[in-house]
Amino acid sequence: MFCTLNTHKVDMDKLLGGQIGLEDFIFAHVKGQRKEVEVFKSEEALGLTITDNGAGYAFIKRIKEGSVIDHIQLISVGDMIEAINGQSLLGCRHYEVARLLKELP
Repeated sequence: MFCTLNTHKVDMDKLLGGQIGLEDFIFAHVKGQRKEVEVFKSEEALGLTITDNGAGYAFIKRIKEGSVIDHIQLISVGDMIEAINGQSLLGCRHYEVARLLKELP
């Protein structure tokens, strides 16, 4: 689960942080349907940016247009990355997940 500030849309630029005010609205985005996706890393970079909610869950923040990930219809902004090659990522920060993805052959 993650929360956005002042928007009901899955907008990773509006993730809730410490900047909440009295006039702000918080929208909670809950876990959706689990999907398992096989990705062939045909380029050096997959073309995604990762963030986390500070509670051990990493999410896709941005997908670069025309990238490897952009061509996979099942993957979208806001998706939680739970595991890579069977290795659980629960409890990992975004930079740890990014490092693991970068190290994939």
